[in-house]
Amino acid sequence: MNDSTTNQSMNSKQTGQSAWQSDSALIALALMWGTSHVITKEILATHSSAFYTSTRFGLAALCFALAFSGHLRRSSWHEVKQGAKLGLLSFAGIAFYVVGLNFTQASKAGFITGLYLVFTPLLGYVLFRTRPTRDHLTGLAIAIAGFALLSYPQVGETINWGDLLILLAAVSWAAHIAATSAFAAAGDVRTLAAFQVFTVAALATTAFFVLKALGMETMPNPVDGQFIRQIGYMAVMVTFVAALVQTWAQSRVNPTHAVILYTLEPVTAAVFAYYKFGEKLGFWRAIGAALILVGVMVSRLRVASRLTGNGKVNSIPLEADC
Repeated sequence: MNDSTTNQSMNSKQTGQSAWQSDSALIALALMWGTSHVITKEILATHSSAFYTSTRFGLAALCFALAFSGHLRRSSWHEVKQGAKLGLLSFAGIAFYVVGLNFTQASKAGFITGLYLVFTPLLGYVLFRTRPTRDHLTGLAIAIAGFALLSYPQVGETINWGDLLILLAAVSWAAHIAATSAFAAAGDVRTLAAFQVFTVAALATTAFFVLKALGMETMPNPVDGQFIRQIGYMAVMVTFVAALVQTWAQSRVNPTHAVILYTLEPVTAAVFAYYKFGEKLGFWRAIGAALILVGVMVSRLRVASRLTGNGKVNSIPLEADC
């Protein structure tokens, strides 16, 4: 009996530690994505969307080919198709986003993108029958309230075509998040991550050459030192590393819990945009950022279950349900 209790305690501790590892990975990912809004905005000032996307994902695809060529040759066709589906959803989100960013503020784009908070649980249930827990929904409600304050237009701001395009990007990325959790739960992380990047690279490169042939590629696209540093960061960290981290971490958590952690992205985008472009956050947006942090902790610490006196909560490790 004592041995059984000890083993159960050890397994619970290991599971809890594993959950915190996946959460830490997703938080780091959200923070990294937050910085990408400003960097992408800077790149698009002198480079076309198609050139930027094809270069970024082409370099990331090269990283995957060099790092995992042997492993990828042994991938099953089923996982290759799943990776390609993730790539199609990712490309749709990126295409809508990079075009829309030309017509709106970097911080505002980060807020509108955060609407995948709403869409992910809905699409997760409709497409994959993934049910969020009470703690997930409570944390999500608080985070949505924070997001509403963050995204509410300030004086003089209006809705434009860029905002609508970025809204479509949010829908695409919500479907991508839900599908990633569903596919990665039983799939190979490296295969899924690699083939989604390969798919985006192929589609973006095709789009670039088609636009160039039609005479629609008019940006100078200079390859200077600043661009090399920026595209290197975006390709290696925000694409290659991020795809691996996201696929691995989301194989271990409910997609609703994942998007709650991803709400840290617009907060990071706002802070980074302030330091780079002087885009001010404002009082209510600061309150919204604080609510997002509260929503993250409510989901992570299972506050709703504890406050309602669920007798089983003490025996449940701090882990997001899959």
